Amino acid sequence: MTSTQNNKAASLSNLSIRQSWAARAIRKSISQIQEKATVIPTNCTDTTHLLPIKETFYTEEDKGGEFEVCIIGAGVAGLFTAMIFDYLNKRFPKLKVKYQILEANEESRLGGRLYTYHFKDKEGKTFGQHDYFDVGAMRFPESPLMKRLFDLFKEIGVEKAPKYERPRVGQLVPYYLNDKKQPAFYNGRRVVGKADPTANDFLITGLPPEISGQGAVSLINSKIKEFTKVYRDGRAEEFWNKLLTEADPYSVRQYLTNLNYDYNTIEFLETLNYGNRWYDQAASEMILEALDFEPNAEWWCVEGGAQQIARKMQQKIKHNQAIQFGKTVTALSYDDEKKKIAVTVRGEKTPKTYDAVFNSAPLGAMQHMQLEGLNLNWGAKQAIRSLGYGASCKIGVRFKNLWWMNKVEPPIKMGGQGRSDLPIRCCVYPSYNIYDKVDEPGVLLVSYTWSQEALRIGSLINRESPAGEEELKSLVIHDLARLHANPEEESDYQRLYNIISDAYLDHYAYNWYANKHSVGGFAYFGPGQFQNMYDGIIRSDGKHIIIGEVASAHHGWVVGALESAVRGVYQFLCRHSERSEAAHEATKAYKKKDGPQMIEPPFGPLPAEYNLTKEDHLPTDAPAKVELQSDLYTGDLARLQVLFEWIRLEQGSDEIQPEKINKSEVRPILGKVAGLLDHRVMVHPPGFQRDYVFIVVPDSWTFLDKTTTPTTQPVLPLSAPPKRQTSSATSAFQGIRAACYSLATPSPLPPSPPTSSSDANKEAACAAAGPSPFLYA
Repeated sequence: MTSTQNNKAASLSNLSIRQSWAARAIRKSISQIQEKATVIPTNCTDTTHLLPIKETFYTEEDKGGEFEVCIIGAGVAGLFTAMIFDYLNKRFPKLKVKYQILEANEESRLGGRLYTYHFKDKEGKTFGQHDYFDVGAMRFPESPLMKRLFDLFKEIGVEKAPKYERPRVGQLVPYYLNDKKQPAFYNGRRVVGKADPTANDFLITGLPPEISGQGAVSLINSKIKEFTKVYRDGRAEEFWNKLLTEADPYSVRQYLTNLNYDYNTIEFLETLNYGNRWYDQAASEMILEALDFEPNAEWWCVEGGAQQIARKMQQKIKHNQAIQFGKTVTALSYDDEKKKIAVTVRGEKTPKTYDAVFNSAPLGAMQHMQLEGLNLNWGAKQAIRSLGYGASCKIGVRFKNLWWMNKVEPPIKMGGQGRSDLPIRCCVYPSYNIYDKVDEPGVLLVSYTWSQEALRIGSLINRESPAGEEELKSLVIHDLARLHANPEEESDYQRLYNIISDAYLDHYAYNWYANKHSVGGFAYFGPGQFQNMYDGIIRSDGKHIIIGEVASAHHGWVVGALESAVRGVYQFLCRHSERSEAAHEATKAYKKKDGPQMIEPPFGPLPAEYNLTKEDHLPTDAPAKVELQSDLYTGDLARLQVLFEWIRLEQGSDEIQPEKINKSEVRPILGKVAGLLDHRVMVHPPGFQRDYVFIVVPDSWTFLDKTTTPTTQPVLPLSAPPKRQTSSATSAFQGIRAACYSLATPSPLPPSPPTSSSDANKEAACAAAGPSPFLYA
């Protein structure tokens, strides 16, 4: 291949940086299987260059489009999965997917990690319009990466509130990340309004002189710069190799140590930028976040709280009665007799079987289930057991008045957040109440913590908060006074302490690690975990499908949960296309990139990391000029995952054993087109006048359609199918033809077969050609 082609292939163009990273993890796994399996794959594959899987699943024996699926969890991923099926059922009338959503929490906690706490009176009535705070997701950047999320907002009626009008519940209002008046408090020193404070600002000692005068953000960016420069210069392959070898195997702390930052410098950076133990994550995660983040994006929050998103999704679901609350799934297993999955719910004696299960439980909660009967792949088992989840706690306090807007100097009136090395760590000033009257009650998110700081303050949080939390209350009031008072005047601290104590009305605290249904706040990948575990999480046979933010390139974001649901539904459709024309038609619609037949946003398209591109199809040893039809390869990586996981489960092992795959195993899975495994391909065979690609057809095309009249011609040029075929055979032939290459010239395949060679010459030439170097399955 030319250097230009290599660069295009490596860049995985049209993907976000995280999607490209995810695509490499997927392709790495698939290419390793292709290299070893002599029956299915090519010998010319690597992480970037993969060969396509053709239309192998659909058969003529149509068993209808009726399916019953189980969705575990009524969070974003679970609710969106139901919405997708509603859309597909309407779009394809023969497709009738009935779903049941099993949610372990009560109805008040619909939405999973979209959770808004409302302060209420003794009668259970909410006090005021803004007497709430978001315990889970709370802010959403409007950027290209978040397009599917904002498409969902349009679908469910979450609109931007008009300027200069009082917003209605469920509308989007601006979220302000920063305010020039927000405080930073470290080492007993307070700095106000400085975007990138230095160690000298806080009199932090022990750092090299050339470091102490630079801002913490600038210091980190200088170490990431060598990666960002390589990436933005278009040296894609160099970038990915550098990321894989110099960043991904190491934690952020190890990475910065390798770049000659000393211990004190790294402690300073972690303290100011994130928090204790945050630098245990993979260095690659930090670098990708820096490249993926849109610094000038507009941010939004939801009036009434982010849980309104889940409520509106619930209202859109056509079968509200399908959501059952208080249903904790305890076990999942394959029902070999019915070829379904049995789901056991706590308190119910008899398991219920489904055609497929979409499991959106966070991996920590999934570990509490009995999953032995699923024979999960080793990568998924590893991830469920050991993948990192970030600890996170939030504490909201309802005050008599908005004291931070008029009782501190300078007053904080435009949202933003205060940061500190105090136990409360980060204080977030709401953006939705900036126009409220300052002398009326309001809520302040007084503490937002992660990692070790969350674990520590979490020890003071009661599951029945605010009961039994006097020590937590005292700590919060003290820290708030320290953060906002002049540290050089103890009297100012005492003044604010009295103001805050007097204004306190109530509080609520939440520890995401203490919740047995979440067991952590968000996916937090450690060194090497994403590249080695991610494919195992998302690989599915189309029966048990893991969804949720952890199963997405954009983990930690709501849009990641949406992407995982789309991928999961597509894998389900791929698997069940072998028995349903309706599922097959829906699968084909997902492969359309534009036009009236495509799946409309937000339900489509499939996340781009699952698509093969023209560059991906070229083996590393192929000539530069190759004519290839690539219109059909949308979603092929997801389809390959379904195929390989299906084979693995048939083998009964933790990992697929590609060298043991034989035709008898593969043929029932691939369907009638599995006969392609008997084919051979040749270029410019002896006795022919020009270059052609040929197929050897030992079964005389009978594998395509039993009604097809067998042809005695053992070698068939790609120019035309045998005569007297049914439409299905013709369709299969066209699929074969589209998968083949003319390696000699970039011109299309010839319009007519050669006429200058005898059948005997053709047979001899094909016998000499050897096994096919291309994957047609």
